[in-house]
Amino acid sequence: MFGLLTSLAMFACSGDKTTDTSSVDDTAVVDEGCGVEIDETYPALNAADVYYLSNLSVELSDPDETASLTLTDAGGAEVAGEVTVDDDTLTFAPSAALSPATSYNLNVSYCGSEEPAVIPFTTSALGSAIDGGNESIVGKTYALDISSGTFVEPAGVGDLIGGLLENKILIGVTSVENDQMSIRGAISEGATSDQDMCTETLEEFPSADFSTSPYFEIPKEDVTLSVAGFTATIYGLEVTGTFAADATYFGGGTLQGELDARQILPLLGDAGLDAETPEEVCGLLLGFGVQCVECISDSEPLCVRLVVERLVADETGVELIPLTADDIAASEECAE
Repeated sequence: MFGLLTSLAMFACSGDKTTDTSSVDDTAVVDEGCGVEIDETYPALNAADVYYLSNLSVELSDPDETASLTLTDAGGAEVAGEVTVDDDTLTFAPSAALSPATSYNLNVSYCGSEEPAVIPFTTSALGSAIDGGNESIVGKTYALDISSGTFVEPAGVGDLIGGLLENKILIGVTSVENDQMSIRGAISEGATSDQDMCTETLEEFPSADFSTSPYFEIPKEDVTLSVAGFTATIYGLEVTGTFAADATYFGGGTLQGELDARQILPLLGDAGLDAETPEEVCGLLLGFGVQCVECISDSEPLCVRLVVERLVADETGVELIPLTADDIAASEECAE
């Protein structure tokens, strides 16, 4: 019952970007004695499902002032974008969305090479218009599995949450009008995609900006969740994603927000973790390399930043049922 908030509280590192670069088409002829190699790339060689809004990156074994990164389409035309360098990692941010289901080459030059190493890839079909128009997603529900994504922050937690990811976040589309998508929120029953009928639905979920459909963006807003008598707020919650053309899922999702150790403290006992104060919660997290930061609500150093990328949410096939506290109190099943 506490799975959603507990899992958000404890976090994980799963689904990291592909690191298989053993077959990179490395035609680069580098200066002898340079010693720099390609350690990681996103996307991987010949990846066929790259998100059309992704930034692309290459991590080298060591910093290299001569390194550069370009992106070309299948015809060799260069794609506009900005390259940033952070120590040994180069990142290419396209100036505009890539085309869906299209082939590209990420070109990496390093160690003074005249010819770059080439990483060919293809974008997924995400980004194509929704069949039947935007209104066709009204009434549909999507089950967002947090473990399907890549945990960018906090990093280094490893497999800590393991089996704690019991619940999914259910996102129901109630209307689409004037480039705005209205949403109803809920949580699933255990690890299924079925709605938990003993938990209130979130009726005041902020509307999503749908002006660049099929991409949507739920703007930053504090969202309070109540689960089995416990209440916690995700501060500055922001969710984005892109609906597939057939509306059977949305992908490329991101979730960002901030959790307060003072609110998640009551949930930790059910996770088998021993902490009696918010400061002890932060101490536990520090043992995993996670530093509590100042909360945006009151500047106390008791919050943890959460950033999850590359999320996928499948359609459940069932419309969410609105539930109030009175509905739950009147339910015999929920009273058991």
